[in-house]
Amino acid sequence: MRHPLEKFIRMEMLAIIGGLFAGIFAWITGWMFFLFLACYLFVFSMLSNVFILLYTHRASDAMKQVIRAVLLFLFLTSLFFYI
Repeated sequence: MRHPLEKFIRMEMLAIIGGLFAGIFAWITGWMFFLFLACYLFVFSMLSNVFILLYTHRASDAMKQVIRAVLLFLFLTSLFFYI
């Protein structure tokens, strides 16, 4: 039997690893697309962490994480359209 949080933990880890590889690739090649992809994957990992925190009844920590993720998403999106 699987752990109830396994899919959220797996989504979080895949987003972090994907963001790491996209960031390294962006650093090597200099492509801004992969830099933004890495940052958006990190935002997705933060949101996956929110689901884990909500499931474990830590709503105050989840709310702080949501605020961080939303602010980072808005900042990245505005930066994307500025460049």
